[in-house]
Amino acid sequence: MLHPAQNRPANHQRGNSLSRPIQKVVLSTGAACLALTLNGCLINRVVEVRDQFCDFDANFGFEFDVSSGFVFKNPVLLEKDIIWLAGAPPTRSVRSDDHLSMIYVIEKVSGGPEEDFFVELEFDRMADEFKLMNVRFDPAFSTVINPEILDRDAINSAAQNFCETGWTYTTRNLDLDISDQDLEELPDRLEILDWLGPPLVHDAKDGSFYYEYRLRSDQPDPVTASFTVWFDHTGNQLERMSSRYSHFETRTDFIEKKISMKVTL
Repeated sequence: MLHPAQNRPANHQRGNSLSRPIQKVVLSTGAACLALTLNGCLINRVVEVRDQFCDFDANFGFEFDVSSGFVFKNPVLLEKDIIWLAGAPPTRSVRSDDHLSMIYVIEKVSGGPEEDFFVELEFDRMADEFKLMNVRFDPAFSTVINPEILDRDAINSAAQNFCETGWTYTTRNLDLDISDQDLEELPDRLEILDWLGPPLVHDAKDGSFYYEYRLRSDQPDPVTASFTVWFDHTGNQLERMSSRYSHFETRTDFIEKKISMKVTL
């Protein structure tokens, strides 16, 4: 199966300078967003996934190859859950009696094909339903979960955040305290440009970088994601960032050391 990454030059590696603090923020934010989102799923799947994160090693795993993958050892999430999470059907899918492969291709607005990336999800049929077995990431994200630099504390912190998140059907906001994480090695302006490339908009007034991505789709109004970063008074050090995608909105303040998340239904 041909992925966008296969058309890249062999030496094309994005994200090589992604720092460990950013890894921790990504993992913690992802787990918390998933925790909030699953409040909209059936209660049995909510409780089961939450409990699985309380024993991370028994239920989840990482695979490392040309691209990195996240493995669900005891699958719970269904095809319809993933479509809701993504906010749209996949760019393409391949379905058989017992297996389903869904591929989401994400395009950078104003970027070239070499800046596209993909996420591939593999499902197996179990009890007449397709359940998520594996998520495989574009090689562009290998640095985020590379075993050589991904520390155990980041995994444990994200899993514990998920495990301890309160479960009510009215919970749609969540604040995470990241004051216990070492943020001294956050990427600077040049490192962010190296990772994400030129921004769609560079605000000359506040110096922020604004990026926008969209799901490749045949729909007339494809789902988009936005990502903004702000720098300190020197214009060089990362100070804040925010993102918006589908049902999710996150804001991270590296000065106050907190992450705020919101899920809209």
